[in-house]
Amino acid sequence: MTDTAPTATRGSVLAEAAIWPAFMIVAVLHALPTGLNPLTDMVSEYALGRYSTLTKACFLAIAVSAYCLAVGLRSALPPVRAVKTATTALTVMAAATAALPFFAADPDRPSTPHGWVHLAAALLGMVSLIVAAFAVAAHTRSHSASRPSSALLTRLGFVCVAVMSVSLVLMLARVFPGLTERVLILAGMVWIGAVARSLRH
Repeated sequence: MTDTAPTATRGSVLAEAAIWPAFMIVAVLHALPTGLNPLTDMVSEYALGRYSTLTKACFLAIAVSAYCLAVGLRSALPPVRAVKTATTALTVMAAATAALPFFAADPDRPSTPHGWVHLAAALLGMVSLIVAAFAVAAHTRSHSASRPSSALLTRLGFVCVAVMSVSLVLMLARVFPGLTERVLILAGMVWIGAVARSLRH
C-alpha cells in the first residue's frame, strides 16, 4: 500500500481538480450570449462560436479527469475484473474526449468527415463512462455491507448509470437532444467527482 497509496491520492486529487473547473466552464457557457438553445443544441456546438477555446478547454479537462481517475482506481483497488473494466473504460473515455477539440462537430447532423469523427468519439466517450460507472458500482456493492461509504457510492453509481443510460437513449432518439445530453454530462461529472473524492478518504 505504501507504493500505491500516493499514486491513488494523486490520481484522485487531479481528477477532482480537473472535473470541477470543467463543470464551471459548462455553467459559464450557458450564461454567455452564444445564441444556442440548451434544449436542442448540443454542448459541442459551443466550440463552433466565439467561445471555442473555452469549450475545447472543457473537453480536455474532462479527458484529464477521466484518465487521472483511472490511474487512481487502478492504484487503490484490487485488480479484479470490475476494476479492470472500469479503468479501461475510463482510459477509452479520456482518449475519445481528448479527440473532440480536434474534430469539430457539424451543426444539427454530421455531414463532413470531421463531424462524423466527432460524433463517434462523443458516443464512445459517453458509453465508456456508463460502463465505468456500472463496473465501479458493481465492485463497491460487494463492500457495501461493511462500509457505509461504499454503500453510498454504490447507490450513487447505479443512479448515475440509470440517468446517463436513459439520457443517452433519449438523446439518440432526438428527444430534446441538447437537454438530455446536458443531463448525461452532469451525471457523469458528478460521478467522477464523487468517486475521486472517495478515493481520497
